[in-house]
Amino acid sequence: MAVREQPGQQHAEDGDLYTFAPEADEGDARQSRGMSDAQGVGALTGTSFTVLSVDDDSEFQRSLRLALANFTFLGEPVRILSVSSAAAAARLLAEGEEIALILLDVVMETDDAGLRLVRSVREVLGNAEVRVVLVTGQPGMAPMKESLSQLDISDYWLKTDLTVERLQGILMSNLRTWEQIRALGRARKGLQVIVEAANCLTRSRSLADFSQRVMLELARLLGVAPEGLVCVAEDGGAQHNPLLARVVGAAGQLAGAIDKTLSDLQPGEIRDTLVQALTLRANVDAGASQVLFFPGAEDGPHAATYIATGRALDATEHELLRVFAAHINSGLVNVALNSRLDRVAYEDMLLSLPNANAMLRALEPVLEQPQPRDRAILFIELDQYAASCLALGVEQGNLMLQKMAARLLAVFPAPSLVARLHDDTFAILGPRDRLGHQQVEQLELMDGDDDQAFISVRAARLDLDAYEGPAASAMALGLLLLRRSPIKSGLGLAEYQACEEHTLNQRFTRSRELSRALRCDQISIELQPQFNIATGKVIAGEALARWTREDGTRVPPSEFISMAEANGLIIPLGNRVLHLACQTLARLGMAGHEDIKVAVNVSALQLARRGFMQELISIVDRYGVNPARLELEITESVAMHDHESNGVLLRGLREAGFPIAIDDFGTGYSSLAYLRDMPVTTLKVDRHFIHAIDQTAGDHVIAEMIIKLGRRLNMQLVAEGVETAEQAAWLLAHGCPHAQGFLYARPESVEAFLARLASQAQAMAG
Repeated sequence: MAVREQPGQQHAEDGDLYTFAPEADEGDARQSRGMSDAQGVGALTGTSFTVLSVDDDSEFQRSLRLALANFTFLGEPVRILSVSSAAAAARLLAEGEEIALILLDVVMETDDAGLRLVRSVREVLGNAEVRVVLVTGQPGMAPMKESLSQLDISDYWLKTDLTVERLQGILMSNLRTWEQIRALGRARKGLQVIVEAANCLTRSRSLADFSQRVMLELARLLGVAPEGLVCVAEDGGAQHNPLLARVVGAAGQLAGAIDKTLSDLQPGEIRDTLVQALTLRANVDAGASQVLFFPGAEDGPHAATYIATGRALDATEHELLRVFAAHINSGLVNVALNSRLDRVAYEDMLLSLPNANAMLRALEPVLEQPQPRDRAILFIELDQYAASCLALGVEQGNLMLQKMAARLLAVFPAPSLVARLHDDTFAILGPRDRLGHQQVEQLELMDGDDDQAFISVRAARLDLDAYEGPAASAMALGLLLLRRSPIKSGLGLAEYQACEEHTLNQRFTRSRELSRALRCDQISIELQPQFNIATGKVIAGEALARWTREDGTRVPPSEFISMAEANGLIIPLGNRVLHLACQTLARLGMAGHEDIKVAVNVSALQLARRGFMQELISIVDRYGVNPARLELEITESVAMHDHESNGVLLRGLREAGFPIAIDDFGTGYSSLAYLRDMPVTTLKVDRHFIHAIDQTAGDHVIAEMIIKLGRRLNMQLVAEGVETAEQAAWLLAHGCPHAQGFLYARPESVEAFLARLASQAQAMAG
């Protein structure tokens, strides 16, 4: 053999880079050699490059040991492992030992044992990186060209041709090839990790989630434990102070740094390298740790990630880090955009509080929990906000809101959630026992010399253990409670009752039914006759709306009139009644009763509509009715409002020929000094005062005063709700000539009213 010992070389027993298995006893040589090999591998210390010699020629192994005793590659010693059989080599490789080069004898247990080992390494183990050099002492035992091409064998040498220089040259070239192949493999795997990480990070919706994923993927890329942190500088400007960057994610021993700023961290390598990266806007290599810089978008936040590697990185890893930072930066841009959109969608920009969307998002999981939830939602509304904005300007209104926001956060600390719903309305979601009268009273306490130190509020509370339904309905119900019942029992806090939800649902259902009834002609009118008390003659009729469903059932006016006024349906309802009243007047005229008037109640919403007068004139013209026969009844408060607006509407209606009556006179707050200036033709005395006439002595004073006032102002007088003959006699004696009420007739159909007039005319003719 050509490998010869040279002076100065040491045996393997003298060093720790070469292990040679002892020879086995005859009879069981293969098993003995395999066991010795395994024991030798476990005792070795790790180095970067490992060469495995597989040969059953002990003399060749000894010569190889002497030739490579002081061999180094790239300044590092090369570890030499030695086994005596292909089977032992296969077991070693299957255990995952990283081998750079195999010096393999072709003929061992069998004539083709070496070639079979190569095939097993390439095809079974799938190891394409390890370099294989075949050596043989028996030329011609294996076809060299076919073996080199089919089995990815790097070289094929005769043992007799191997000099020390040639052997070291073979190792040098093959180790260099293995290093290059391994670097390419690591780069390929690293790029795959980067692509997977980029796909994973694009799904991040928050900076906290993004930071945790970055650390995990970075640790996976470098093959280290996730020990590090991610800090974000929210301000993308060049003047940003790096020490104000906030830690949004941390792992390992640094986990306690979350939500701190860099200035809160102990001075040292971690803080210094992060500040350096944020200042230089570049990656920083600190030897045993790395800091990656993510520039983000131009106007968005930028970030820096610190990760402890515990070792220096090679050139391939540094290049992978550069590619990682470039790819992951797009994820930071997306997260920053999502965070900004999330702030727009879920944060009130003026007060930096959660908004109505955020409250709904927080309320939904609470309502999904089984009872008892022990949670409530409190609604707060400022009383002076609108007046403050009108009197002092929007800036003062905003100042009031900011003061209230500060009070709310102080009175309702975490875990309560404070949100601004809209304008001057807030909501607080939290433990039920922390959202009570005592806390509401604290909101109104004076706390300084500021003119706005006292802020009056209205409040309503919805106990979530007493409520069942979706979050949106809970919000609507709470706001409705706040509007309808601002103060109960003088405590300033309206409590939710289970019937509120039922009432709300009933009103909603009834509103839809009423809208359909208007479209399907289910609305009709009845007329309540008005009589001359002295003669008993019918002089007019008051048109009253009636709702009859398809099945014949009737809805009481007390249920649908107020509801129509609340939801705006009073406008089409009132228009329908006006049409029916004019139709009735036309029928009365055709029946020879042109002296009979019909009175119609007109709501404030109808009168407030632009073009109401033109619509009314168009209706009477359509049916050929004289406006003097259609009396418009309005409430006292509406008359006063029109008077304060210079009486334009009522004066215009009166000039168009329509009689105007003030309904329920005496129940409002009109000034008697203004009454004589109003274009009013009729005063209707409210039934409340009529009912008091024959009760306790002296209760008839108001009715008597109203009658005298009407006579002085030369107005017609009609008493409502007359039910007894004593009331009628008193009215007649005190100068009120006309009345309506159950004493005379209940509301009746148009046909019955026409029949009544026909009977009256027949009686007078007879």
